[in-house]
Amino acid sequence: MNVEAEKLSKLRWRCRRGMRELDQAMRAYLDDHYVAASADEQALFEELQDLQDPDLFKLISGKAKEARYQIILDKMSFTLASRT
Repeated sequence: MNVEAEKLSKLRWRCRRGMRELDQAMRAYLDDHYVAASADEQALFEELQDLQDPDLFKLISGKAKEARYQIILDKMSFTLASRT
């Protein structure tokens, strides 16, 4: 397994949050946007993965705002909406 595939595998594992909504949102971004994202955006996604589930859920559900993550959250939302 090359370095990039190994990194994606680890990120995919970290997307498993135990709450279906979080799992789906995190995987939507990882699967559809992460590889094409800039290094800065990838780093922000990895920061999001470090958040505790309640804080992450507030961001994904729109109950909390954090401007620096907004582009990722918008991509998650768009991807989830297009899958339904």
